[in-house]
Amino acid sequence: MKKGPMMICILLSAAVQMIGLTVDFPWKGITLWTLSVLFLLMAAYFTKSPAKN
Repeated sequence: MKKGPMMICILLSAAVQMIGLTVDFPWKGITLWTLSVLFLLMAAYFTKSPAKN
């Protein structure tokens, strides 16, 4: 398990949502939710343990 990258991705997802509350531009919702989901998917990827041979 790679805890560093996983935590960074989760924190980035939260930061994107927090920043989204303060900015106002067209297509804000879909853009911010897409970024958040991508960061959460990356965090899920980093929680996988490597295959052992």
